[in-house]
Parts: sequence; C-alpha cells; structure tokens
Amino acid sequence: MATDSHKLVYYTRHDVKVTEKCSFILPKKPAAILRSLLGKSEDLVKVTFDTKNAYFEFDGNILICRLQEGTYPAYRSVIPKNNPNKLVINRVALLNAVKRVAVCSNQSTSHIKLSLSFNKLVISASDTNFSMSAHETLDCTYEGDEMHIGFKSTFLAEILNNLPYEEVSIELSDPTRAGLILAAGETDPEEVICSLLMPIRIPS
Repeated sequence: MATDSHKLVYYTRHDVKVTEKCSFILPKKPAAILRSLLGKSEDLVKVTFDTKNAYFEFDGNILICRLQEGTYPAYRSVIPKNNPNKLVINRVALLNAVKRVAVCSNQSTSHIKLSLSFNKLVISASDTNFSMSAHETLDCTYEGDEMHIGFKSTFLAEILNNLPYEEVSIELSDPTRAGLILAAGETDPEEVICSLLMPIRIPS
C-alpha cells in the first residue's frame, strides 16, 4: 500500500507465504530502486526485516533498505464503502482521452472534468488564461446518477498507465468523495489492485 494523500494504491497478493502477520514502512527512494531491480528479475524474493532495516534477497543478492519510522496513516477510513455509481471503460481509451483533453487544461492545476450519464462519458478541460478548451466523448458502461466530478489529470493518467487491465471500473459515491479504480471483468484471482483518487472541486 502506498499513498501521497492525493492518491492511494492498495495491492494484495494471496499466494505469498508469511510466517506471521507483520508490516513495515518503506521510503519512496528504496521502493523505486527495488521496483527497477525486480523488473529485471524472475527470481523469488525473500523479505525479512528488523526494527531498522528491511532485507530483500533475490538473484543471489541482498538489498538492505532503511525503514521509515512512525505510524502509517489510517488509510482504511478514507476508502468509500458504498459506491452506487459505476463506470466501466477501456483503460487505454480512457488514458489517451485524458492525455489529449489535458493539453487544454490549466497547466498549473491540470484539472479535468468527467461528466457521467447513462453509458456516456464526457471529459473536458479549459484554460481561461489562454482561451483554450477541449472535450471528448467516450462510449462506456455507466450505471448511476448523472454526475460531474473533477480530477487532476496527471494523477488519473499515472494510475491508469500503471494498471495491467484491459478494462477498468471507476466506482463513485458523490463528487466530493474519492473514486475507486479497479479491474473490470475477469482478473488474476491471486492479485488485487485497488486505486483511490481524491477529487478536486470544479466550477459549477
């Protein structure tokens, strides 16, 4: 699980062997190094840790990472439980549309608006300083109330770009609460990726 207070990703695997329930906080820099190294390896990884360091053993090497002190944020309380509004859409189509429309957003905020109605999604953005605007309409499957919700385009694109799914489901409760981005359709039963993105206030 990782968060920067604007977005959160919760990753679960059910095929991991552990001796007991435990946790530790890994800082961003060693996590990035670990991601780069593991991307080149197909070896099993053995993870151990003590009060100060975590040890990752793979490919005959040991990566030692200094742990971050303190208590991790109480993230479970911010994950919305009841989300009656559900959008299902092709991940790549949504990602590309977000990138295209975001070109006309205010470059200091990168805000875009998602307008949802029955089986239709309209993505729009504008920059009044340069008299620019753009909108794009996408086919989708949407069930729920008509809704307008704002997101920071760079955050939404980052989440979509790192998901391995063909289709994604975006579950919403209302425009002021976080959206959940999940896999749509059949996925690996051993792996669950849940992303949460906080909305931004958009002009009415």
